[in-house]
Amino acid sequence: MTDQIETDDNNTWWKTPRFLISAVLVALLIVLGIVLWLWPDGEELSQAAPAPVTTAESAPGGESVCGLDATGGTTLTEAPEDVEWTALGAVYAPASEEHGPGTVDPDTGVRSCFSHTPEGALLASTNMLVSGNDPQVLLDTIRARVMDGPGKDISIGNVQQRVAANDTTSVPVEVAGFRLLSYTEDKATVEVVLAADDGTEKVYSTTATDMVWHEGDWHFALQDDGSGGPVSGRVSDLSGYIAWGPDNG
Repeated sequence: MTDQIETDDNNTWWKTPRFLISAVLVALLIVLGIVLWLWPDGEELSQAAPAPVTTAESAPGGESVCGLDATGGTTLTEAPEDVEWTALGAVYAPASEEHGPGTVDPDTGVRSCFSHTPEGALLASTNMLVSGNDPQVLLDTIRARVMDGPGKDISIGNVQQRVAANDTTSVPVEVAGFRLLSYTEDKATVEVVLAADDGTEKVYSTTATDMVWHEGDWHFALQDDGSGGPVSGRVSDLSGYIAWGPDNG
């Protein structure tokens, strides 16, 4: 596999401008914090993407808070089959009757309650990712779906600034693929690839999220500085990933 990922030496990828598409600034709120994503044409810092690692220390167990049964293994080698994609502004969010979200708050739009399975972890991660296209929904999602700690407080502060500024800039991106980096009974790390079109070709950006099974649902864990999962940046194509999105289920 020849994936090349651009990285940030300070690991603050969701706080600072980074990527550029055809010299046009594109604002996109992304997982668990506020970030301006700018896809670059110029100099790249790259490192090899870590290989997917799955574990089977314990089988999934325990239904979710809204009653979704835990029916799955500890690996995920193909995309979930029963997924429907719903437009949320400029992006599409996935949903599955079996794996969630089992609940969508009618007042805030927060999507929650996912199955205690790798599929549930994937859907939880992706729904959090796409919620970033609306700053108010992202703010409410962070409050409800992120584990308590300094990182959560930092992310809330960042997004509150965006909401106060009434910055509703969004960018049409779509989910393009994923891979499960790790999975145990109470923790999961899922990497999701987003695609944007710069007018001549698709540009792929990837991010991984760390999640914890807590009180019957998947919640998101941040580092104390507000940073997230172990992988973020740009990849040249979907090699090594499982294709998944509105166009292919």
